[in-house]
Amino acid sequence: MNIADGFEVVRDAARRGAQPDPELFVDQWSEEFMVLPRDAAEPGPYRLERTPPARRILQVLSPRHPAKRVVIRGASQMLKTQVMINWLAASAHRAPANMLVLEPTDSLAKRLSARVAKTIRDVPVLQQVFAPARSRDARNTVAAKDFLGGTLYIATAGAAANLAEIPARYVGIDEVDRLEFSVDGEGDPVELAEARATTFNRNCKFLEVSSPTVKGRSKIDALYEMGTQEVYLVPCPHCGHHHELLLENFRHARDPDTGYMARAWFVCPECGAEIDERHKGRMLRDEALGGTARWFAKSVGDGETVSFHLSAFYAQPGSITWLQLARQLARARDRDERGDPDALQVFYNTRLALSYSDTRDTATWQELQARQLDEKLPARVIPDEALVVTISVDTQHNRLEAQAEAWGHGMEHWVIDHQVFMGSPTAMPSEPGSCWQKLDAYRREPFVHASGVLIPASVYGIDSGGQNTQDVYNYGAARVQMGCLILKGASKPNRPIISSTPSKVDIDHAGGKVEGGALLWSIGTDVAKDHLLNRWKLRSGPGAMHFNQALPQGWFEQLVNEAPRLKRVPGGGFRRSWDRIDHGAPNEALDLSVYNLALAHNLGLHKWTPSDWARLRQRLIKPQVTPDLFAVPPTQALVEQEARAADQASPAAPATVQTSAPPAAASPLDPPKPRRVLNRGLR
Repeated sequence: MNIADGFEVVRDAARRGAQPDPELFVDQWSEEFMVLPRDAAEPGPYRLERTPPARRILQVLSPRHPAKRVVIRGASQMLKTQVMINWLAASAHRAPANMLVLEPTDSLAKRLSARVAKTIRDVPVLQQVFAPARSRDARNTVAAKDFLGGTLYIATAGAAANLAEIPARYVGIDEVDRLEFSVDGEGDPVELAEARATTFNRNCKFLEVSSPTVKGRSKIDALYEMGTQEVYLVPCPHCGHHHELLLENFRHARDPDTGYMARAWFVCPECGAEIDERHKGRMLRDEALGGTARWFAKSVGDGETVSFHLSAFYAQPGSITWLQLARQLARARDRDERGDPDALQVFYNTRLALSYSDTRDTATWQELQARQLDEKLPARVIPDEALVVTISVDTQHNRLEAQAEAWGHGMEHWVIDHQVFMGSPTAMPSEPGSCWQKLDAYRREPFVHASGVLIPASVYGIDSGGQNTQDVYNYGAARVQMGCLILKGASKPNRPIISSTPSKVDIDHAGGKVEGGALLWSIGTDVAKDHLLNRWKLRSGPGAMHFNQALPQGWFEQLVNEAPRLKRVPGGGFRRSWDRIDHGAPNEALDLSVYNLALAHNLGLHKWTPSDWARLRQRLIKPQVTPDLFAVPPTQALVEQEARAADQASPAAPATVQTSAPPAAASPLDPPKPRRVLNRGLR
């Protein structure tokens, strides 16, 4: 190339760069150029008559449409990925600029890259703009594909580095609800990805798609609610009334002879007529195809987001049928009745494109706090039904939080106290005024039983997770004989609530290795949370949980700030795990409740029989020889005594340990065999 030729190349490039983008309507481009690969369900030229709802979505993705963000909350295998590929291909051909597409995992990123490669191979106009796929050609790889005017980057959203230093006009995010809540501690991956388009703020476009997960924690729900919340209305073939295909209007019936699901249909909410699946093809047609189906916006939105919802009821003819959906729903409901809601959640998430909330056995913080107000349990008082006390401790960077629970027959338990000891856990346990010394003083104070007997805690456990693991080891190793257990949560399925044997941790006060070392007890946190969740609605009896009247509203909000969800795992399938509902809000109350449950299991209370409890009561509480029929009940007397003491207390009185002046302590007693409780607490 001589100098003159080089000048012409530069001039032509400058001329093209100064020209505005050609008129591009992605729906029209898709029907004119897009070709589905040979391994697709229906290979060949792309036709919107197969998926009429996709037309408006593609139109909104066109550069001339004012929407900045397009959100699809859709069922699995419902046009989401193909719409994204059509949009990327059309933009690379007619309005080129850098593109960034994010997937939750590396395997999904590779899968999408392979689909894009097949599209480039089968669409002639794309072969002219994309670099050829040759070995050793850095311009066309799994992670980056160069084309005239830009580069398509395909990355995972699990690392902040993948979201940095890539300016992009077009940003696509697949399976939003499978992303982490925060990437490397730097924040929401959706926000980080959208920040890549800052320099293209005038004409950028985002496409964010996913099926939802759990109600209250679904990212795609939040994005959908930001937008216009459009649903696809189809006409009734009998009366013409336009309506959404909703589960509440879905009907199915079994064959009376075989018992198998034999028919599925919809009922028109206007005329009540039955709508069979043979009507679906005609019902789905929009105005461009000679029909009357249309998208309907339920909200104005934020002015820059257009959002769509589409369930599997709208699947194109030849795909999953209404009868197949009815059979899957029936199986899921059958499993749900047997106590396994996972299949029903899968149906809601992947077929209805709705987030799921299992409210059968759960309770809201409002319901739990209302029970607290009804029961009026005094703080730091062990109710008559309970005889054993455990204390759990959670470590934070500037404090310790302790929660005391009293236990009775059948693992019924009462939260009798919650305290916060300010101070850094990095302080030495022997340092005067440290949070550790405050904890020691709290642990030594006994609790008042409703009978008037003083009962100390039998065991206390400290969470070693977080930033102060070594500090917890140092503290707990020196207090094993005082009933201190060092705890460590393990969020894995099918783990015991607490391990049968601890593992050894070799430490000394300076972090050096010593023989023997501390003992670390592993907690199956997911199993423990399931145990608590399934019993929160119980108001009394085995497994019921009760709350003292001093607990604030924030404590109850923390208790229910996690919920189980199903996460997709590589290779297919789902795994149940617990995640925060409000990711930025604390959940110490739930963690402390889990640890107390683990401590009760460590004591073996879950195996105690009524006779075991009766023997312990006989040893701890001496029966009255001559009962006074006119005496005030012990618990009420303690309430009145505490009220009088509070009126007389000085405002400057210390509040580290809140307790009334109790009657004389009970004499130490030998424990009822084969129990360990009093070995730790009453010797």
